[in-house]
Amino acid sequence: MEISLYDLIGVFFAPVIIMCFVYAMSPKNIKVSLNADPGRYVNIEPLRGIAAALVAISHSFFSYNLTYHGSWQPINSKVADISEPVAHMIFSIGGVGVMLFFMITGFLFFDKAIKSDGMVDFRRFYIGRFFRIVPAYMVVAILILLIAFFTGYYHYNTPKEYILSGVSWLTFGLSTPLTVSAHIDKYLIIAGVLWTLNIEWKFYFLYPLICQFAKYKVALISLAAFFLVVCALAYLGFFDGNVGGIFLSFIAGGFAASSINWGGEAFCRIIRRNLFALTGVIICAVSLYFQLDVYSFLPWMGIFMLFLSISHGCSVLGVLNISPVRWLGAISYSLYLSHGVFLFLCNKILLNGYGYFVPATSAFSMAILFSVISYHFVEKIGVKLGRKISEGKQRHENIESKSSTSRSVSP
Repeated sequence: MEISLYDLIGVFFAPVIIMCFVYAMSPKNIKVSLNADPGRYVNIEPLRGIAAALVAISHSFFSYNLTYHGSWQPINSKVADISEPVAHMIFSIGGVGVMLFFMITGFLFFDKAIKSDGMVDFRRFYIGRFFRIVPAYMVVAILILLIAFFTGYYHYNTPKEYILSGVSWLTFGLSTPLTVSAHIDKYLIIAGVLWTLNIEWKFYFLYPLICQFAKYKVALISLAAFFLVVCALAYLGFFDGNVGGIFLSFIAGGFAASSINWGGEAFCRIIRRNLFALTGVIICAVSLYFQLDVYSFLPWMGIFMLFLSISHGCSVLGVLNISPVRWLGAISYSLYLSHGVFLFLCNKILLNGYGYFVPATSAFSMAILFSVISYHFVEKIGVKLGRKISEGKQRHENIESKSSTSRSVSP
């Protein structure tokens, strides 16, 4: 077989092992950045790292098949010595990672809205989101254009088409990017991850409306109503592909946030137990083994149980307390964006002909190193800049308000 069992075992441990080596070689200031306080929900960030690693591992098989078999398809029993049910489980880990990302988004959105009773400072929110997401994306987009330029740019007939192809990558996932590489079609150079950014932007734009349904008296009723509506529409075949599962994942995050803010202590103690989290893992694994779609109800329920437990503080047998997993969490956004670029570079250009394992682990190494640098020099600076701008605007408003009040009471 082209991909051995040892390759499969090795590639699942590779991100954590590589992260250890990169951390060991990093200067002190970067180590301090990677060990920064993750905030109130300490297990959410390492969960992001696991989600990003799962997506990267899943895409490594797609990239391999595109390189050596001519199509963007998942692992199967023809290229690896595994059964079809196991192949389906491995294929589905990418979907598990995506659903975890959207559960985290829904959780953080609703938690912020619930704590403020729907009265969120939207200007500050949007400034923060812009500077959190866009700078790192821009760096990856520029990297893509540079790699395409130096390895062979796609041939267009007019300068206008060349310009449009470059600009299409600078829209932050709001439009479909055009082909820039002569070696790979369209957005496959980034492993197709931009579709999730597009959906995330839509959730951002809907956030003011979401906040109106996250107030104390209506939050749980609203979430239950949205859940039933999405389930009904999914049953009727209203959604294309995985959209229904994405909506359910976002709603699941909202339920988790509600349970933390309003759940009783006895309920929370049960939820945060390892047994509850592992039950969710088993439900998801068994349903995937029987080849259910990862975005269908049973796998979603298992993933939701796992996420619910983690959001309440469960470390899942201590896995989320492992330092390399926490470091992966810190760099998860850049890793999610960039891993496809390096899979393309290693499989198609640098290590073509070396099979699966060497290009895959080399790509992970490049992506993790790049992501550590991007996190420290781009993401953190972007977050600080966004915070500085929003706080500066707030101070300016306070001064204007005081000045206006002073004028209004002057004789």
